[in-house]
Amino acid sequence: MRIMDRSFPSQFGESWNERQCLSMLSLPGTRLMIAVDEQEQNEPVCGFSMTRTIAGEEELLMIAVDPDYQNAGVGRVMLDQLISDAESEQIAAIFLEVRAENPAQHLYRKLGFEKIGKRSGYYTGSQNEKFDAITYRKKL
Repeated sequence: MRIMDRSFPSQFGESWNERQCLSMLSLPGTRLMIAVDEQEQNEPVCGFSMTRTIAGEEELLMIAVDPDYQNAGVGRVMLDQLISDAESEQIAAIFLEVRAENPAQHLYRKLGFEKIGKRSGYYTGSQNEKFDAITYRKKL
């Protein structure tokens, strides 16, 4: 939850609470990947991703990197591992949704994800404002 709180500004309504995370992790096919800085002794966890596999497809439910580690390749490593694991398991495609203004879209496109849709007003911010989400797919 420390990474969640530090990674997602509350004004955009993207983060989940602990109950939501635990509930999702209890569902079949849900996986949690943890990124660790092996040089760090006090707080070694620097990122995580949560995915769910259903009917031969994988959805990236959430990916977060501690702000102290952003732009250092942590997100890229986690996404590369996700793609590699999905290919090994013969997953047909990976899907994700991201806030329309989120700069992470650049990385998703660079890794071969293609924009396939838009969900208007998908996220509700801290002041009840609405933010659109862009849906991406990577065929494997």
